[in-house]
Amino acid sequence: MAVRLSLFGFLLLAAASFFTVSASDPADSGGLGSIDPGALVPEIYKPVPEKWDGKHRSWQGVASIEATSNDRLWAVWYSGGKRGAGPENYILLATSGDGGATWGKPFMALDRSDQIRLFDPEIWRSPDGRLWLFWAQSESTFRRGASRFEIEWDGRHGVWTMFTDNPEAGEDAVWSEPRRLCDGVMMNKPIVDRAGRWLYPVSLWNAGKAYYNLPKEMHGANVYVSTDGGDSLRYLGGTDRGGLATLANEHNLVELADGRLWLISRIDDGIGEAFSEDGGKTWTEMTKTPYKQSSSRTQTRRLASGNILFLKNGPIEGVDGKDVGRSRMMAFLSEDGGKTWIGGLTLDPRNNVSHPDFSQAPDGSICMVWDRDRGRAGEILFARFTEDDVRAGRYVSEKAVPATVVNRLEKE
Repeated sequence: MAVRLSLFGFLLLAAASFFTVSASDPADSGGLGSIDPGALVPEIYKPVPEKWDGKHRSWQGVASIEATSNDRLWAVWYSGGKRGAGPENYILLATSGDGGATWGKPFMALDRSDQIRLFDPEIWRSPDGRLWLFWAQSESTFRRGASRFEIEWDGRHGVWTMFTDNPEAGEDAVWSEPRRLCDGVMMNKPIVDRAGRWLYPVSLWNAGKAYYNLPKEMHGANVYVSTDGGDSLRYLGGTDRGGLATLANEHNLVELADGRLWLISRIDDGIGEAFSEDGGKTWTEMTKTPYKQSSSRTQTRRLASGNILFLKNGPIEGVDGKDVGRSRMMAFLSEDGGKTWIGGLTLDPRNNVSHPDFSQAPDGSICMVWDRDRGRAGEILFARFTEDDVRAGRYVSEKAVPATVVNRLEKE
């Protein structure tokens, strides 16, 4: 029998193409946004109940990965419900003790039984060796649309977290109690700048009436900061969309050699960017980059070597000047602070691949996850490669592990 522990939940939001956001009055949708968000603490299920095993899950996606050692890897994603994003979503956590050669089934889930959606998880190892699990929560409900289901949000969302100080214990790791950090959604890892500050890329999405009741300067792609090892966060600054259409910013942060911060954001028809010269307090207006990309999460973060890794769908310049949609997952490298990109390692040439995430292991290898065909195959995929593999555009290193399956749906 599954044991239900008093913990907290998470789960993720599907791409904007899978749902429609409604900004109707909370009074018309059961009072969305009226509950104290800090009281919405989820439960932890360990082991994962049979009702949520691979035979019964109808879709899954949006994964994150972290390497706490060369051998111990962690993967988290969300699933739940037959209609994609919605209040039935929950989080699943799995781990590998052999560097990703094999993965156990999900051993822990986070969920609530009411109209609370847990979504968009992220997992991160901080400089002190602590492993942090983040996720977003939102009151949400379905209403019947003209041609499909629409999801309604509380508009405020919220970033939650819990951590473990003994991640090498794998499934036996002991986790802290969950707590709410701030409004918004954080779909990518924090970074640590040269001053030792932890910078968190948090978005406030244009979703639900409560969004309009929050400070206007917080609408869009934001940065929160912690100077006490994650014990507390405060709002630092952010940038509006500059007229660029987007629901989910899903932005990354990179500290450049000249001290500026570079913010790279998902927009509806490509990738947007903004810069800060004062450590994240003020930002330029977001502008569109020349990089060709479908409306989907990308990854742009600095490696231990100082080079920057860029994970996206298709070539930098697209194919015949157009993006390739959610197909052909690739990796590129910049040795000049993002001015130019070299290499081009194809990690998955298929269609319906999206939302990459990566972590760099202590040995320098890059551990990566992404999802494929969320509602049918429902695959969470893993690959391991090096900077040399990216430069060569093919697997040339001894550490390379081409795409393997972390988890997939087990449809009968």
